Amino acid sequence: MEDPIQQLVQVLVSFYAIIIAYAAGWATPRGKTLRKTQLWVLRKIHNFLAWEDERIVERIERTKQKLK
Repeated sequence: MEDPIQQLVQVLVSFYAIIIAYAAGWATPRGKTLRKTQLWVLRKIHNFLAWEDERIVERIERTKQKLK
């Protein structure tokens, strides 16, 4: 049998997790705001990946020049 204090702790942690998840769901943007937020995040990700790609190509070119 499990310790009653441990059970109480598990119930309280679960309760607080449910409350936090509910609050996060309620605060999540909807409609046009959601679309704008998604586009903003995707634009940031795209710009980062494009920058990384350029950086890798530059390093490859520098390495090729050093090897010549």
